[in-house]
Amino acid sequence: ILTISSVPCFAAYWLLPRLADFNERHPDIQVNIRATRALTDFNRDGVDMAVRFGPGTWEGLRSIKLYDEQLIPVCSPALRGGRLPRVPSDLLKVPLLHHDRQPWSIWFEAVGLDYRDVGKGPHYSDQNLLFPAAIAGLGVALVRASLVEADLKSGRLVRLFSRSVPTKYSYFIVYPPDSQNRGKILTFQQWLLEQVQSAERKGAIGPEADHDVSGHPPVR
Repeated sequence: ILTISSVPCFAAYWLLPRLADFNERHPDIQVNIRATRALTDFNRDGVDMAVRFGPGTWEGLRSIKLYDEQLIPVCSPALRGGRLPRVPSDLLKVPLLHHDRQPWSIWFEAVGLDYRDVGKGPHYSDQNLLFPAAIAGLGVALVRASLVEADLKSGRLVRLFSRSVPTKYSYFIVYPPDSQNRGKILTFQQWLLEQVQSAERKGAIGPEADHDVSGHPPVR
């Protein structure tokens, strides 16, 4: 048994859709996932390894970077009857969905637009709410590109513009260096890194993810 702690959105939208591949390759390892935003106490919580979104330095723990993240604007293709924003300034005229940890101001600044966030528009405390809200046509969301890969491919969401903005933090594998399950941890670590390399080759994550990972040209 390998017990993994992960932030909920990464577990739900990135890890679980890929996990059947690991199970097929390593049927002798049962993977249990605990989804939480709290930092794991490896001495108390019975967790073997974690995937964290952060700066990459945690005292007493080994950390290996998985990948850097990009923020992109997305919405339902049916938003406003399909009359989607054509240029970045059009976003100032449509409902914007807000997540407190991903302020719209950083994206508007990157495209050279003056944007003053006065709290107008729906706010969501979790990305697990933000994504469904965008799919439901409630507005445009600023999201982590790697987590909406499946929704873009299926057409449930569309990416509006080619401009992306790197996040302050990245995803890291984290575990105690003297773990008794080190062999299983290294097996899962290698599989995770292979999945990242595959996603990077497809342009779904990383610095080359400035295009629409759905395969369709983004609205510019």
